Amino acid sequence: MARFAHRSYTPLMDDRAQRFWSEFETETGERVESRAMGAWLEREGDEQGLWGLLILTDKSFRFKHMPSENWLASMLRFGRKETASPKKENVDIVAPRAGLVALVEPQRGFLARVFGPAFAHFDLVWRDGGIERRERFQIDPSTELLARLRATIPSGEAG
Repeated sequence: MARFAHRSYTPLMDDRAQRFWSEFETETGERVESRAMGAWLEREGDEQGLWGLLILTDKSFRFKHMPSENWLASMLRFGRKETASPKKENVDIVAPRAGLVALVEPQRGFLARVFGPAFAHFDLVWRDGGIERRERFQIDPSTELLARLRATIPSGEAG
């Protein structure tokens, strides 16, 4: 039975996505348990963030940003003397599950839910070597990744 009834559907994107996740698991040696779109909020007060993939595996929580240029940006640049897009770097944040210390989820009041960003914020705290790290992320609330992440934090530390 086909997943989509429309005759123009092609499984090309499904094939590429499946290949990406298979290669990811092979490269990292980790099994993906959940994934979602999200953003890394690099600076305090940053509401835009850097968009990428939030990935929960059997061994870590990861944020992965792979810069690319969409078709609209390339069309807007067309005909200009400057043909190269600004250089952006890959970002790969890795928090080992064994080092997770706390998950902090700020409470959002009514006005914040109505007029604030659609994606929920959360701070993740973990130990990496002897150093404690804390990063803020936004996550698509329609996924189960945040609930699974809550379940990985030692009891009493999710907030």
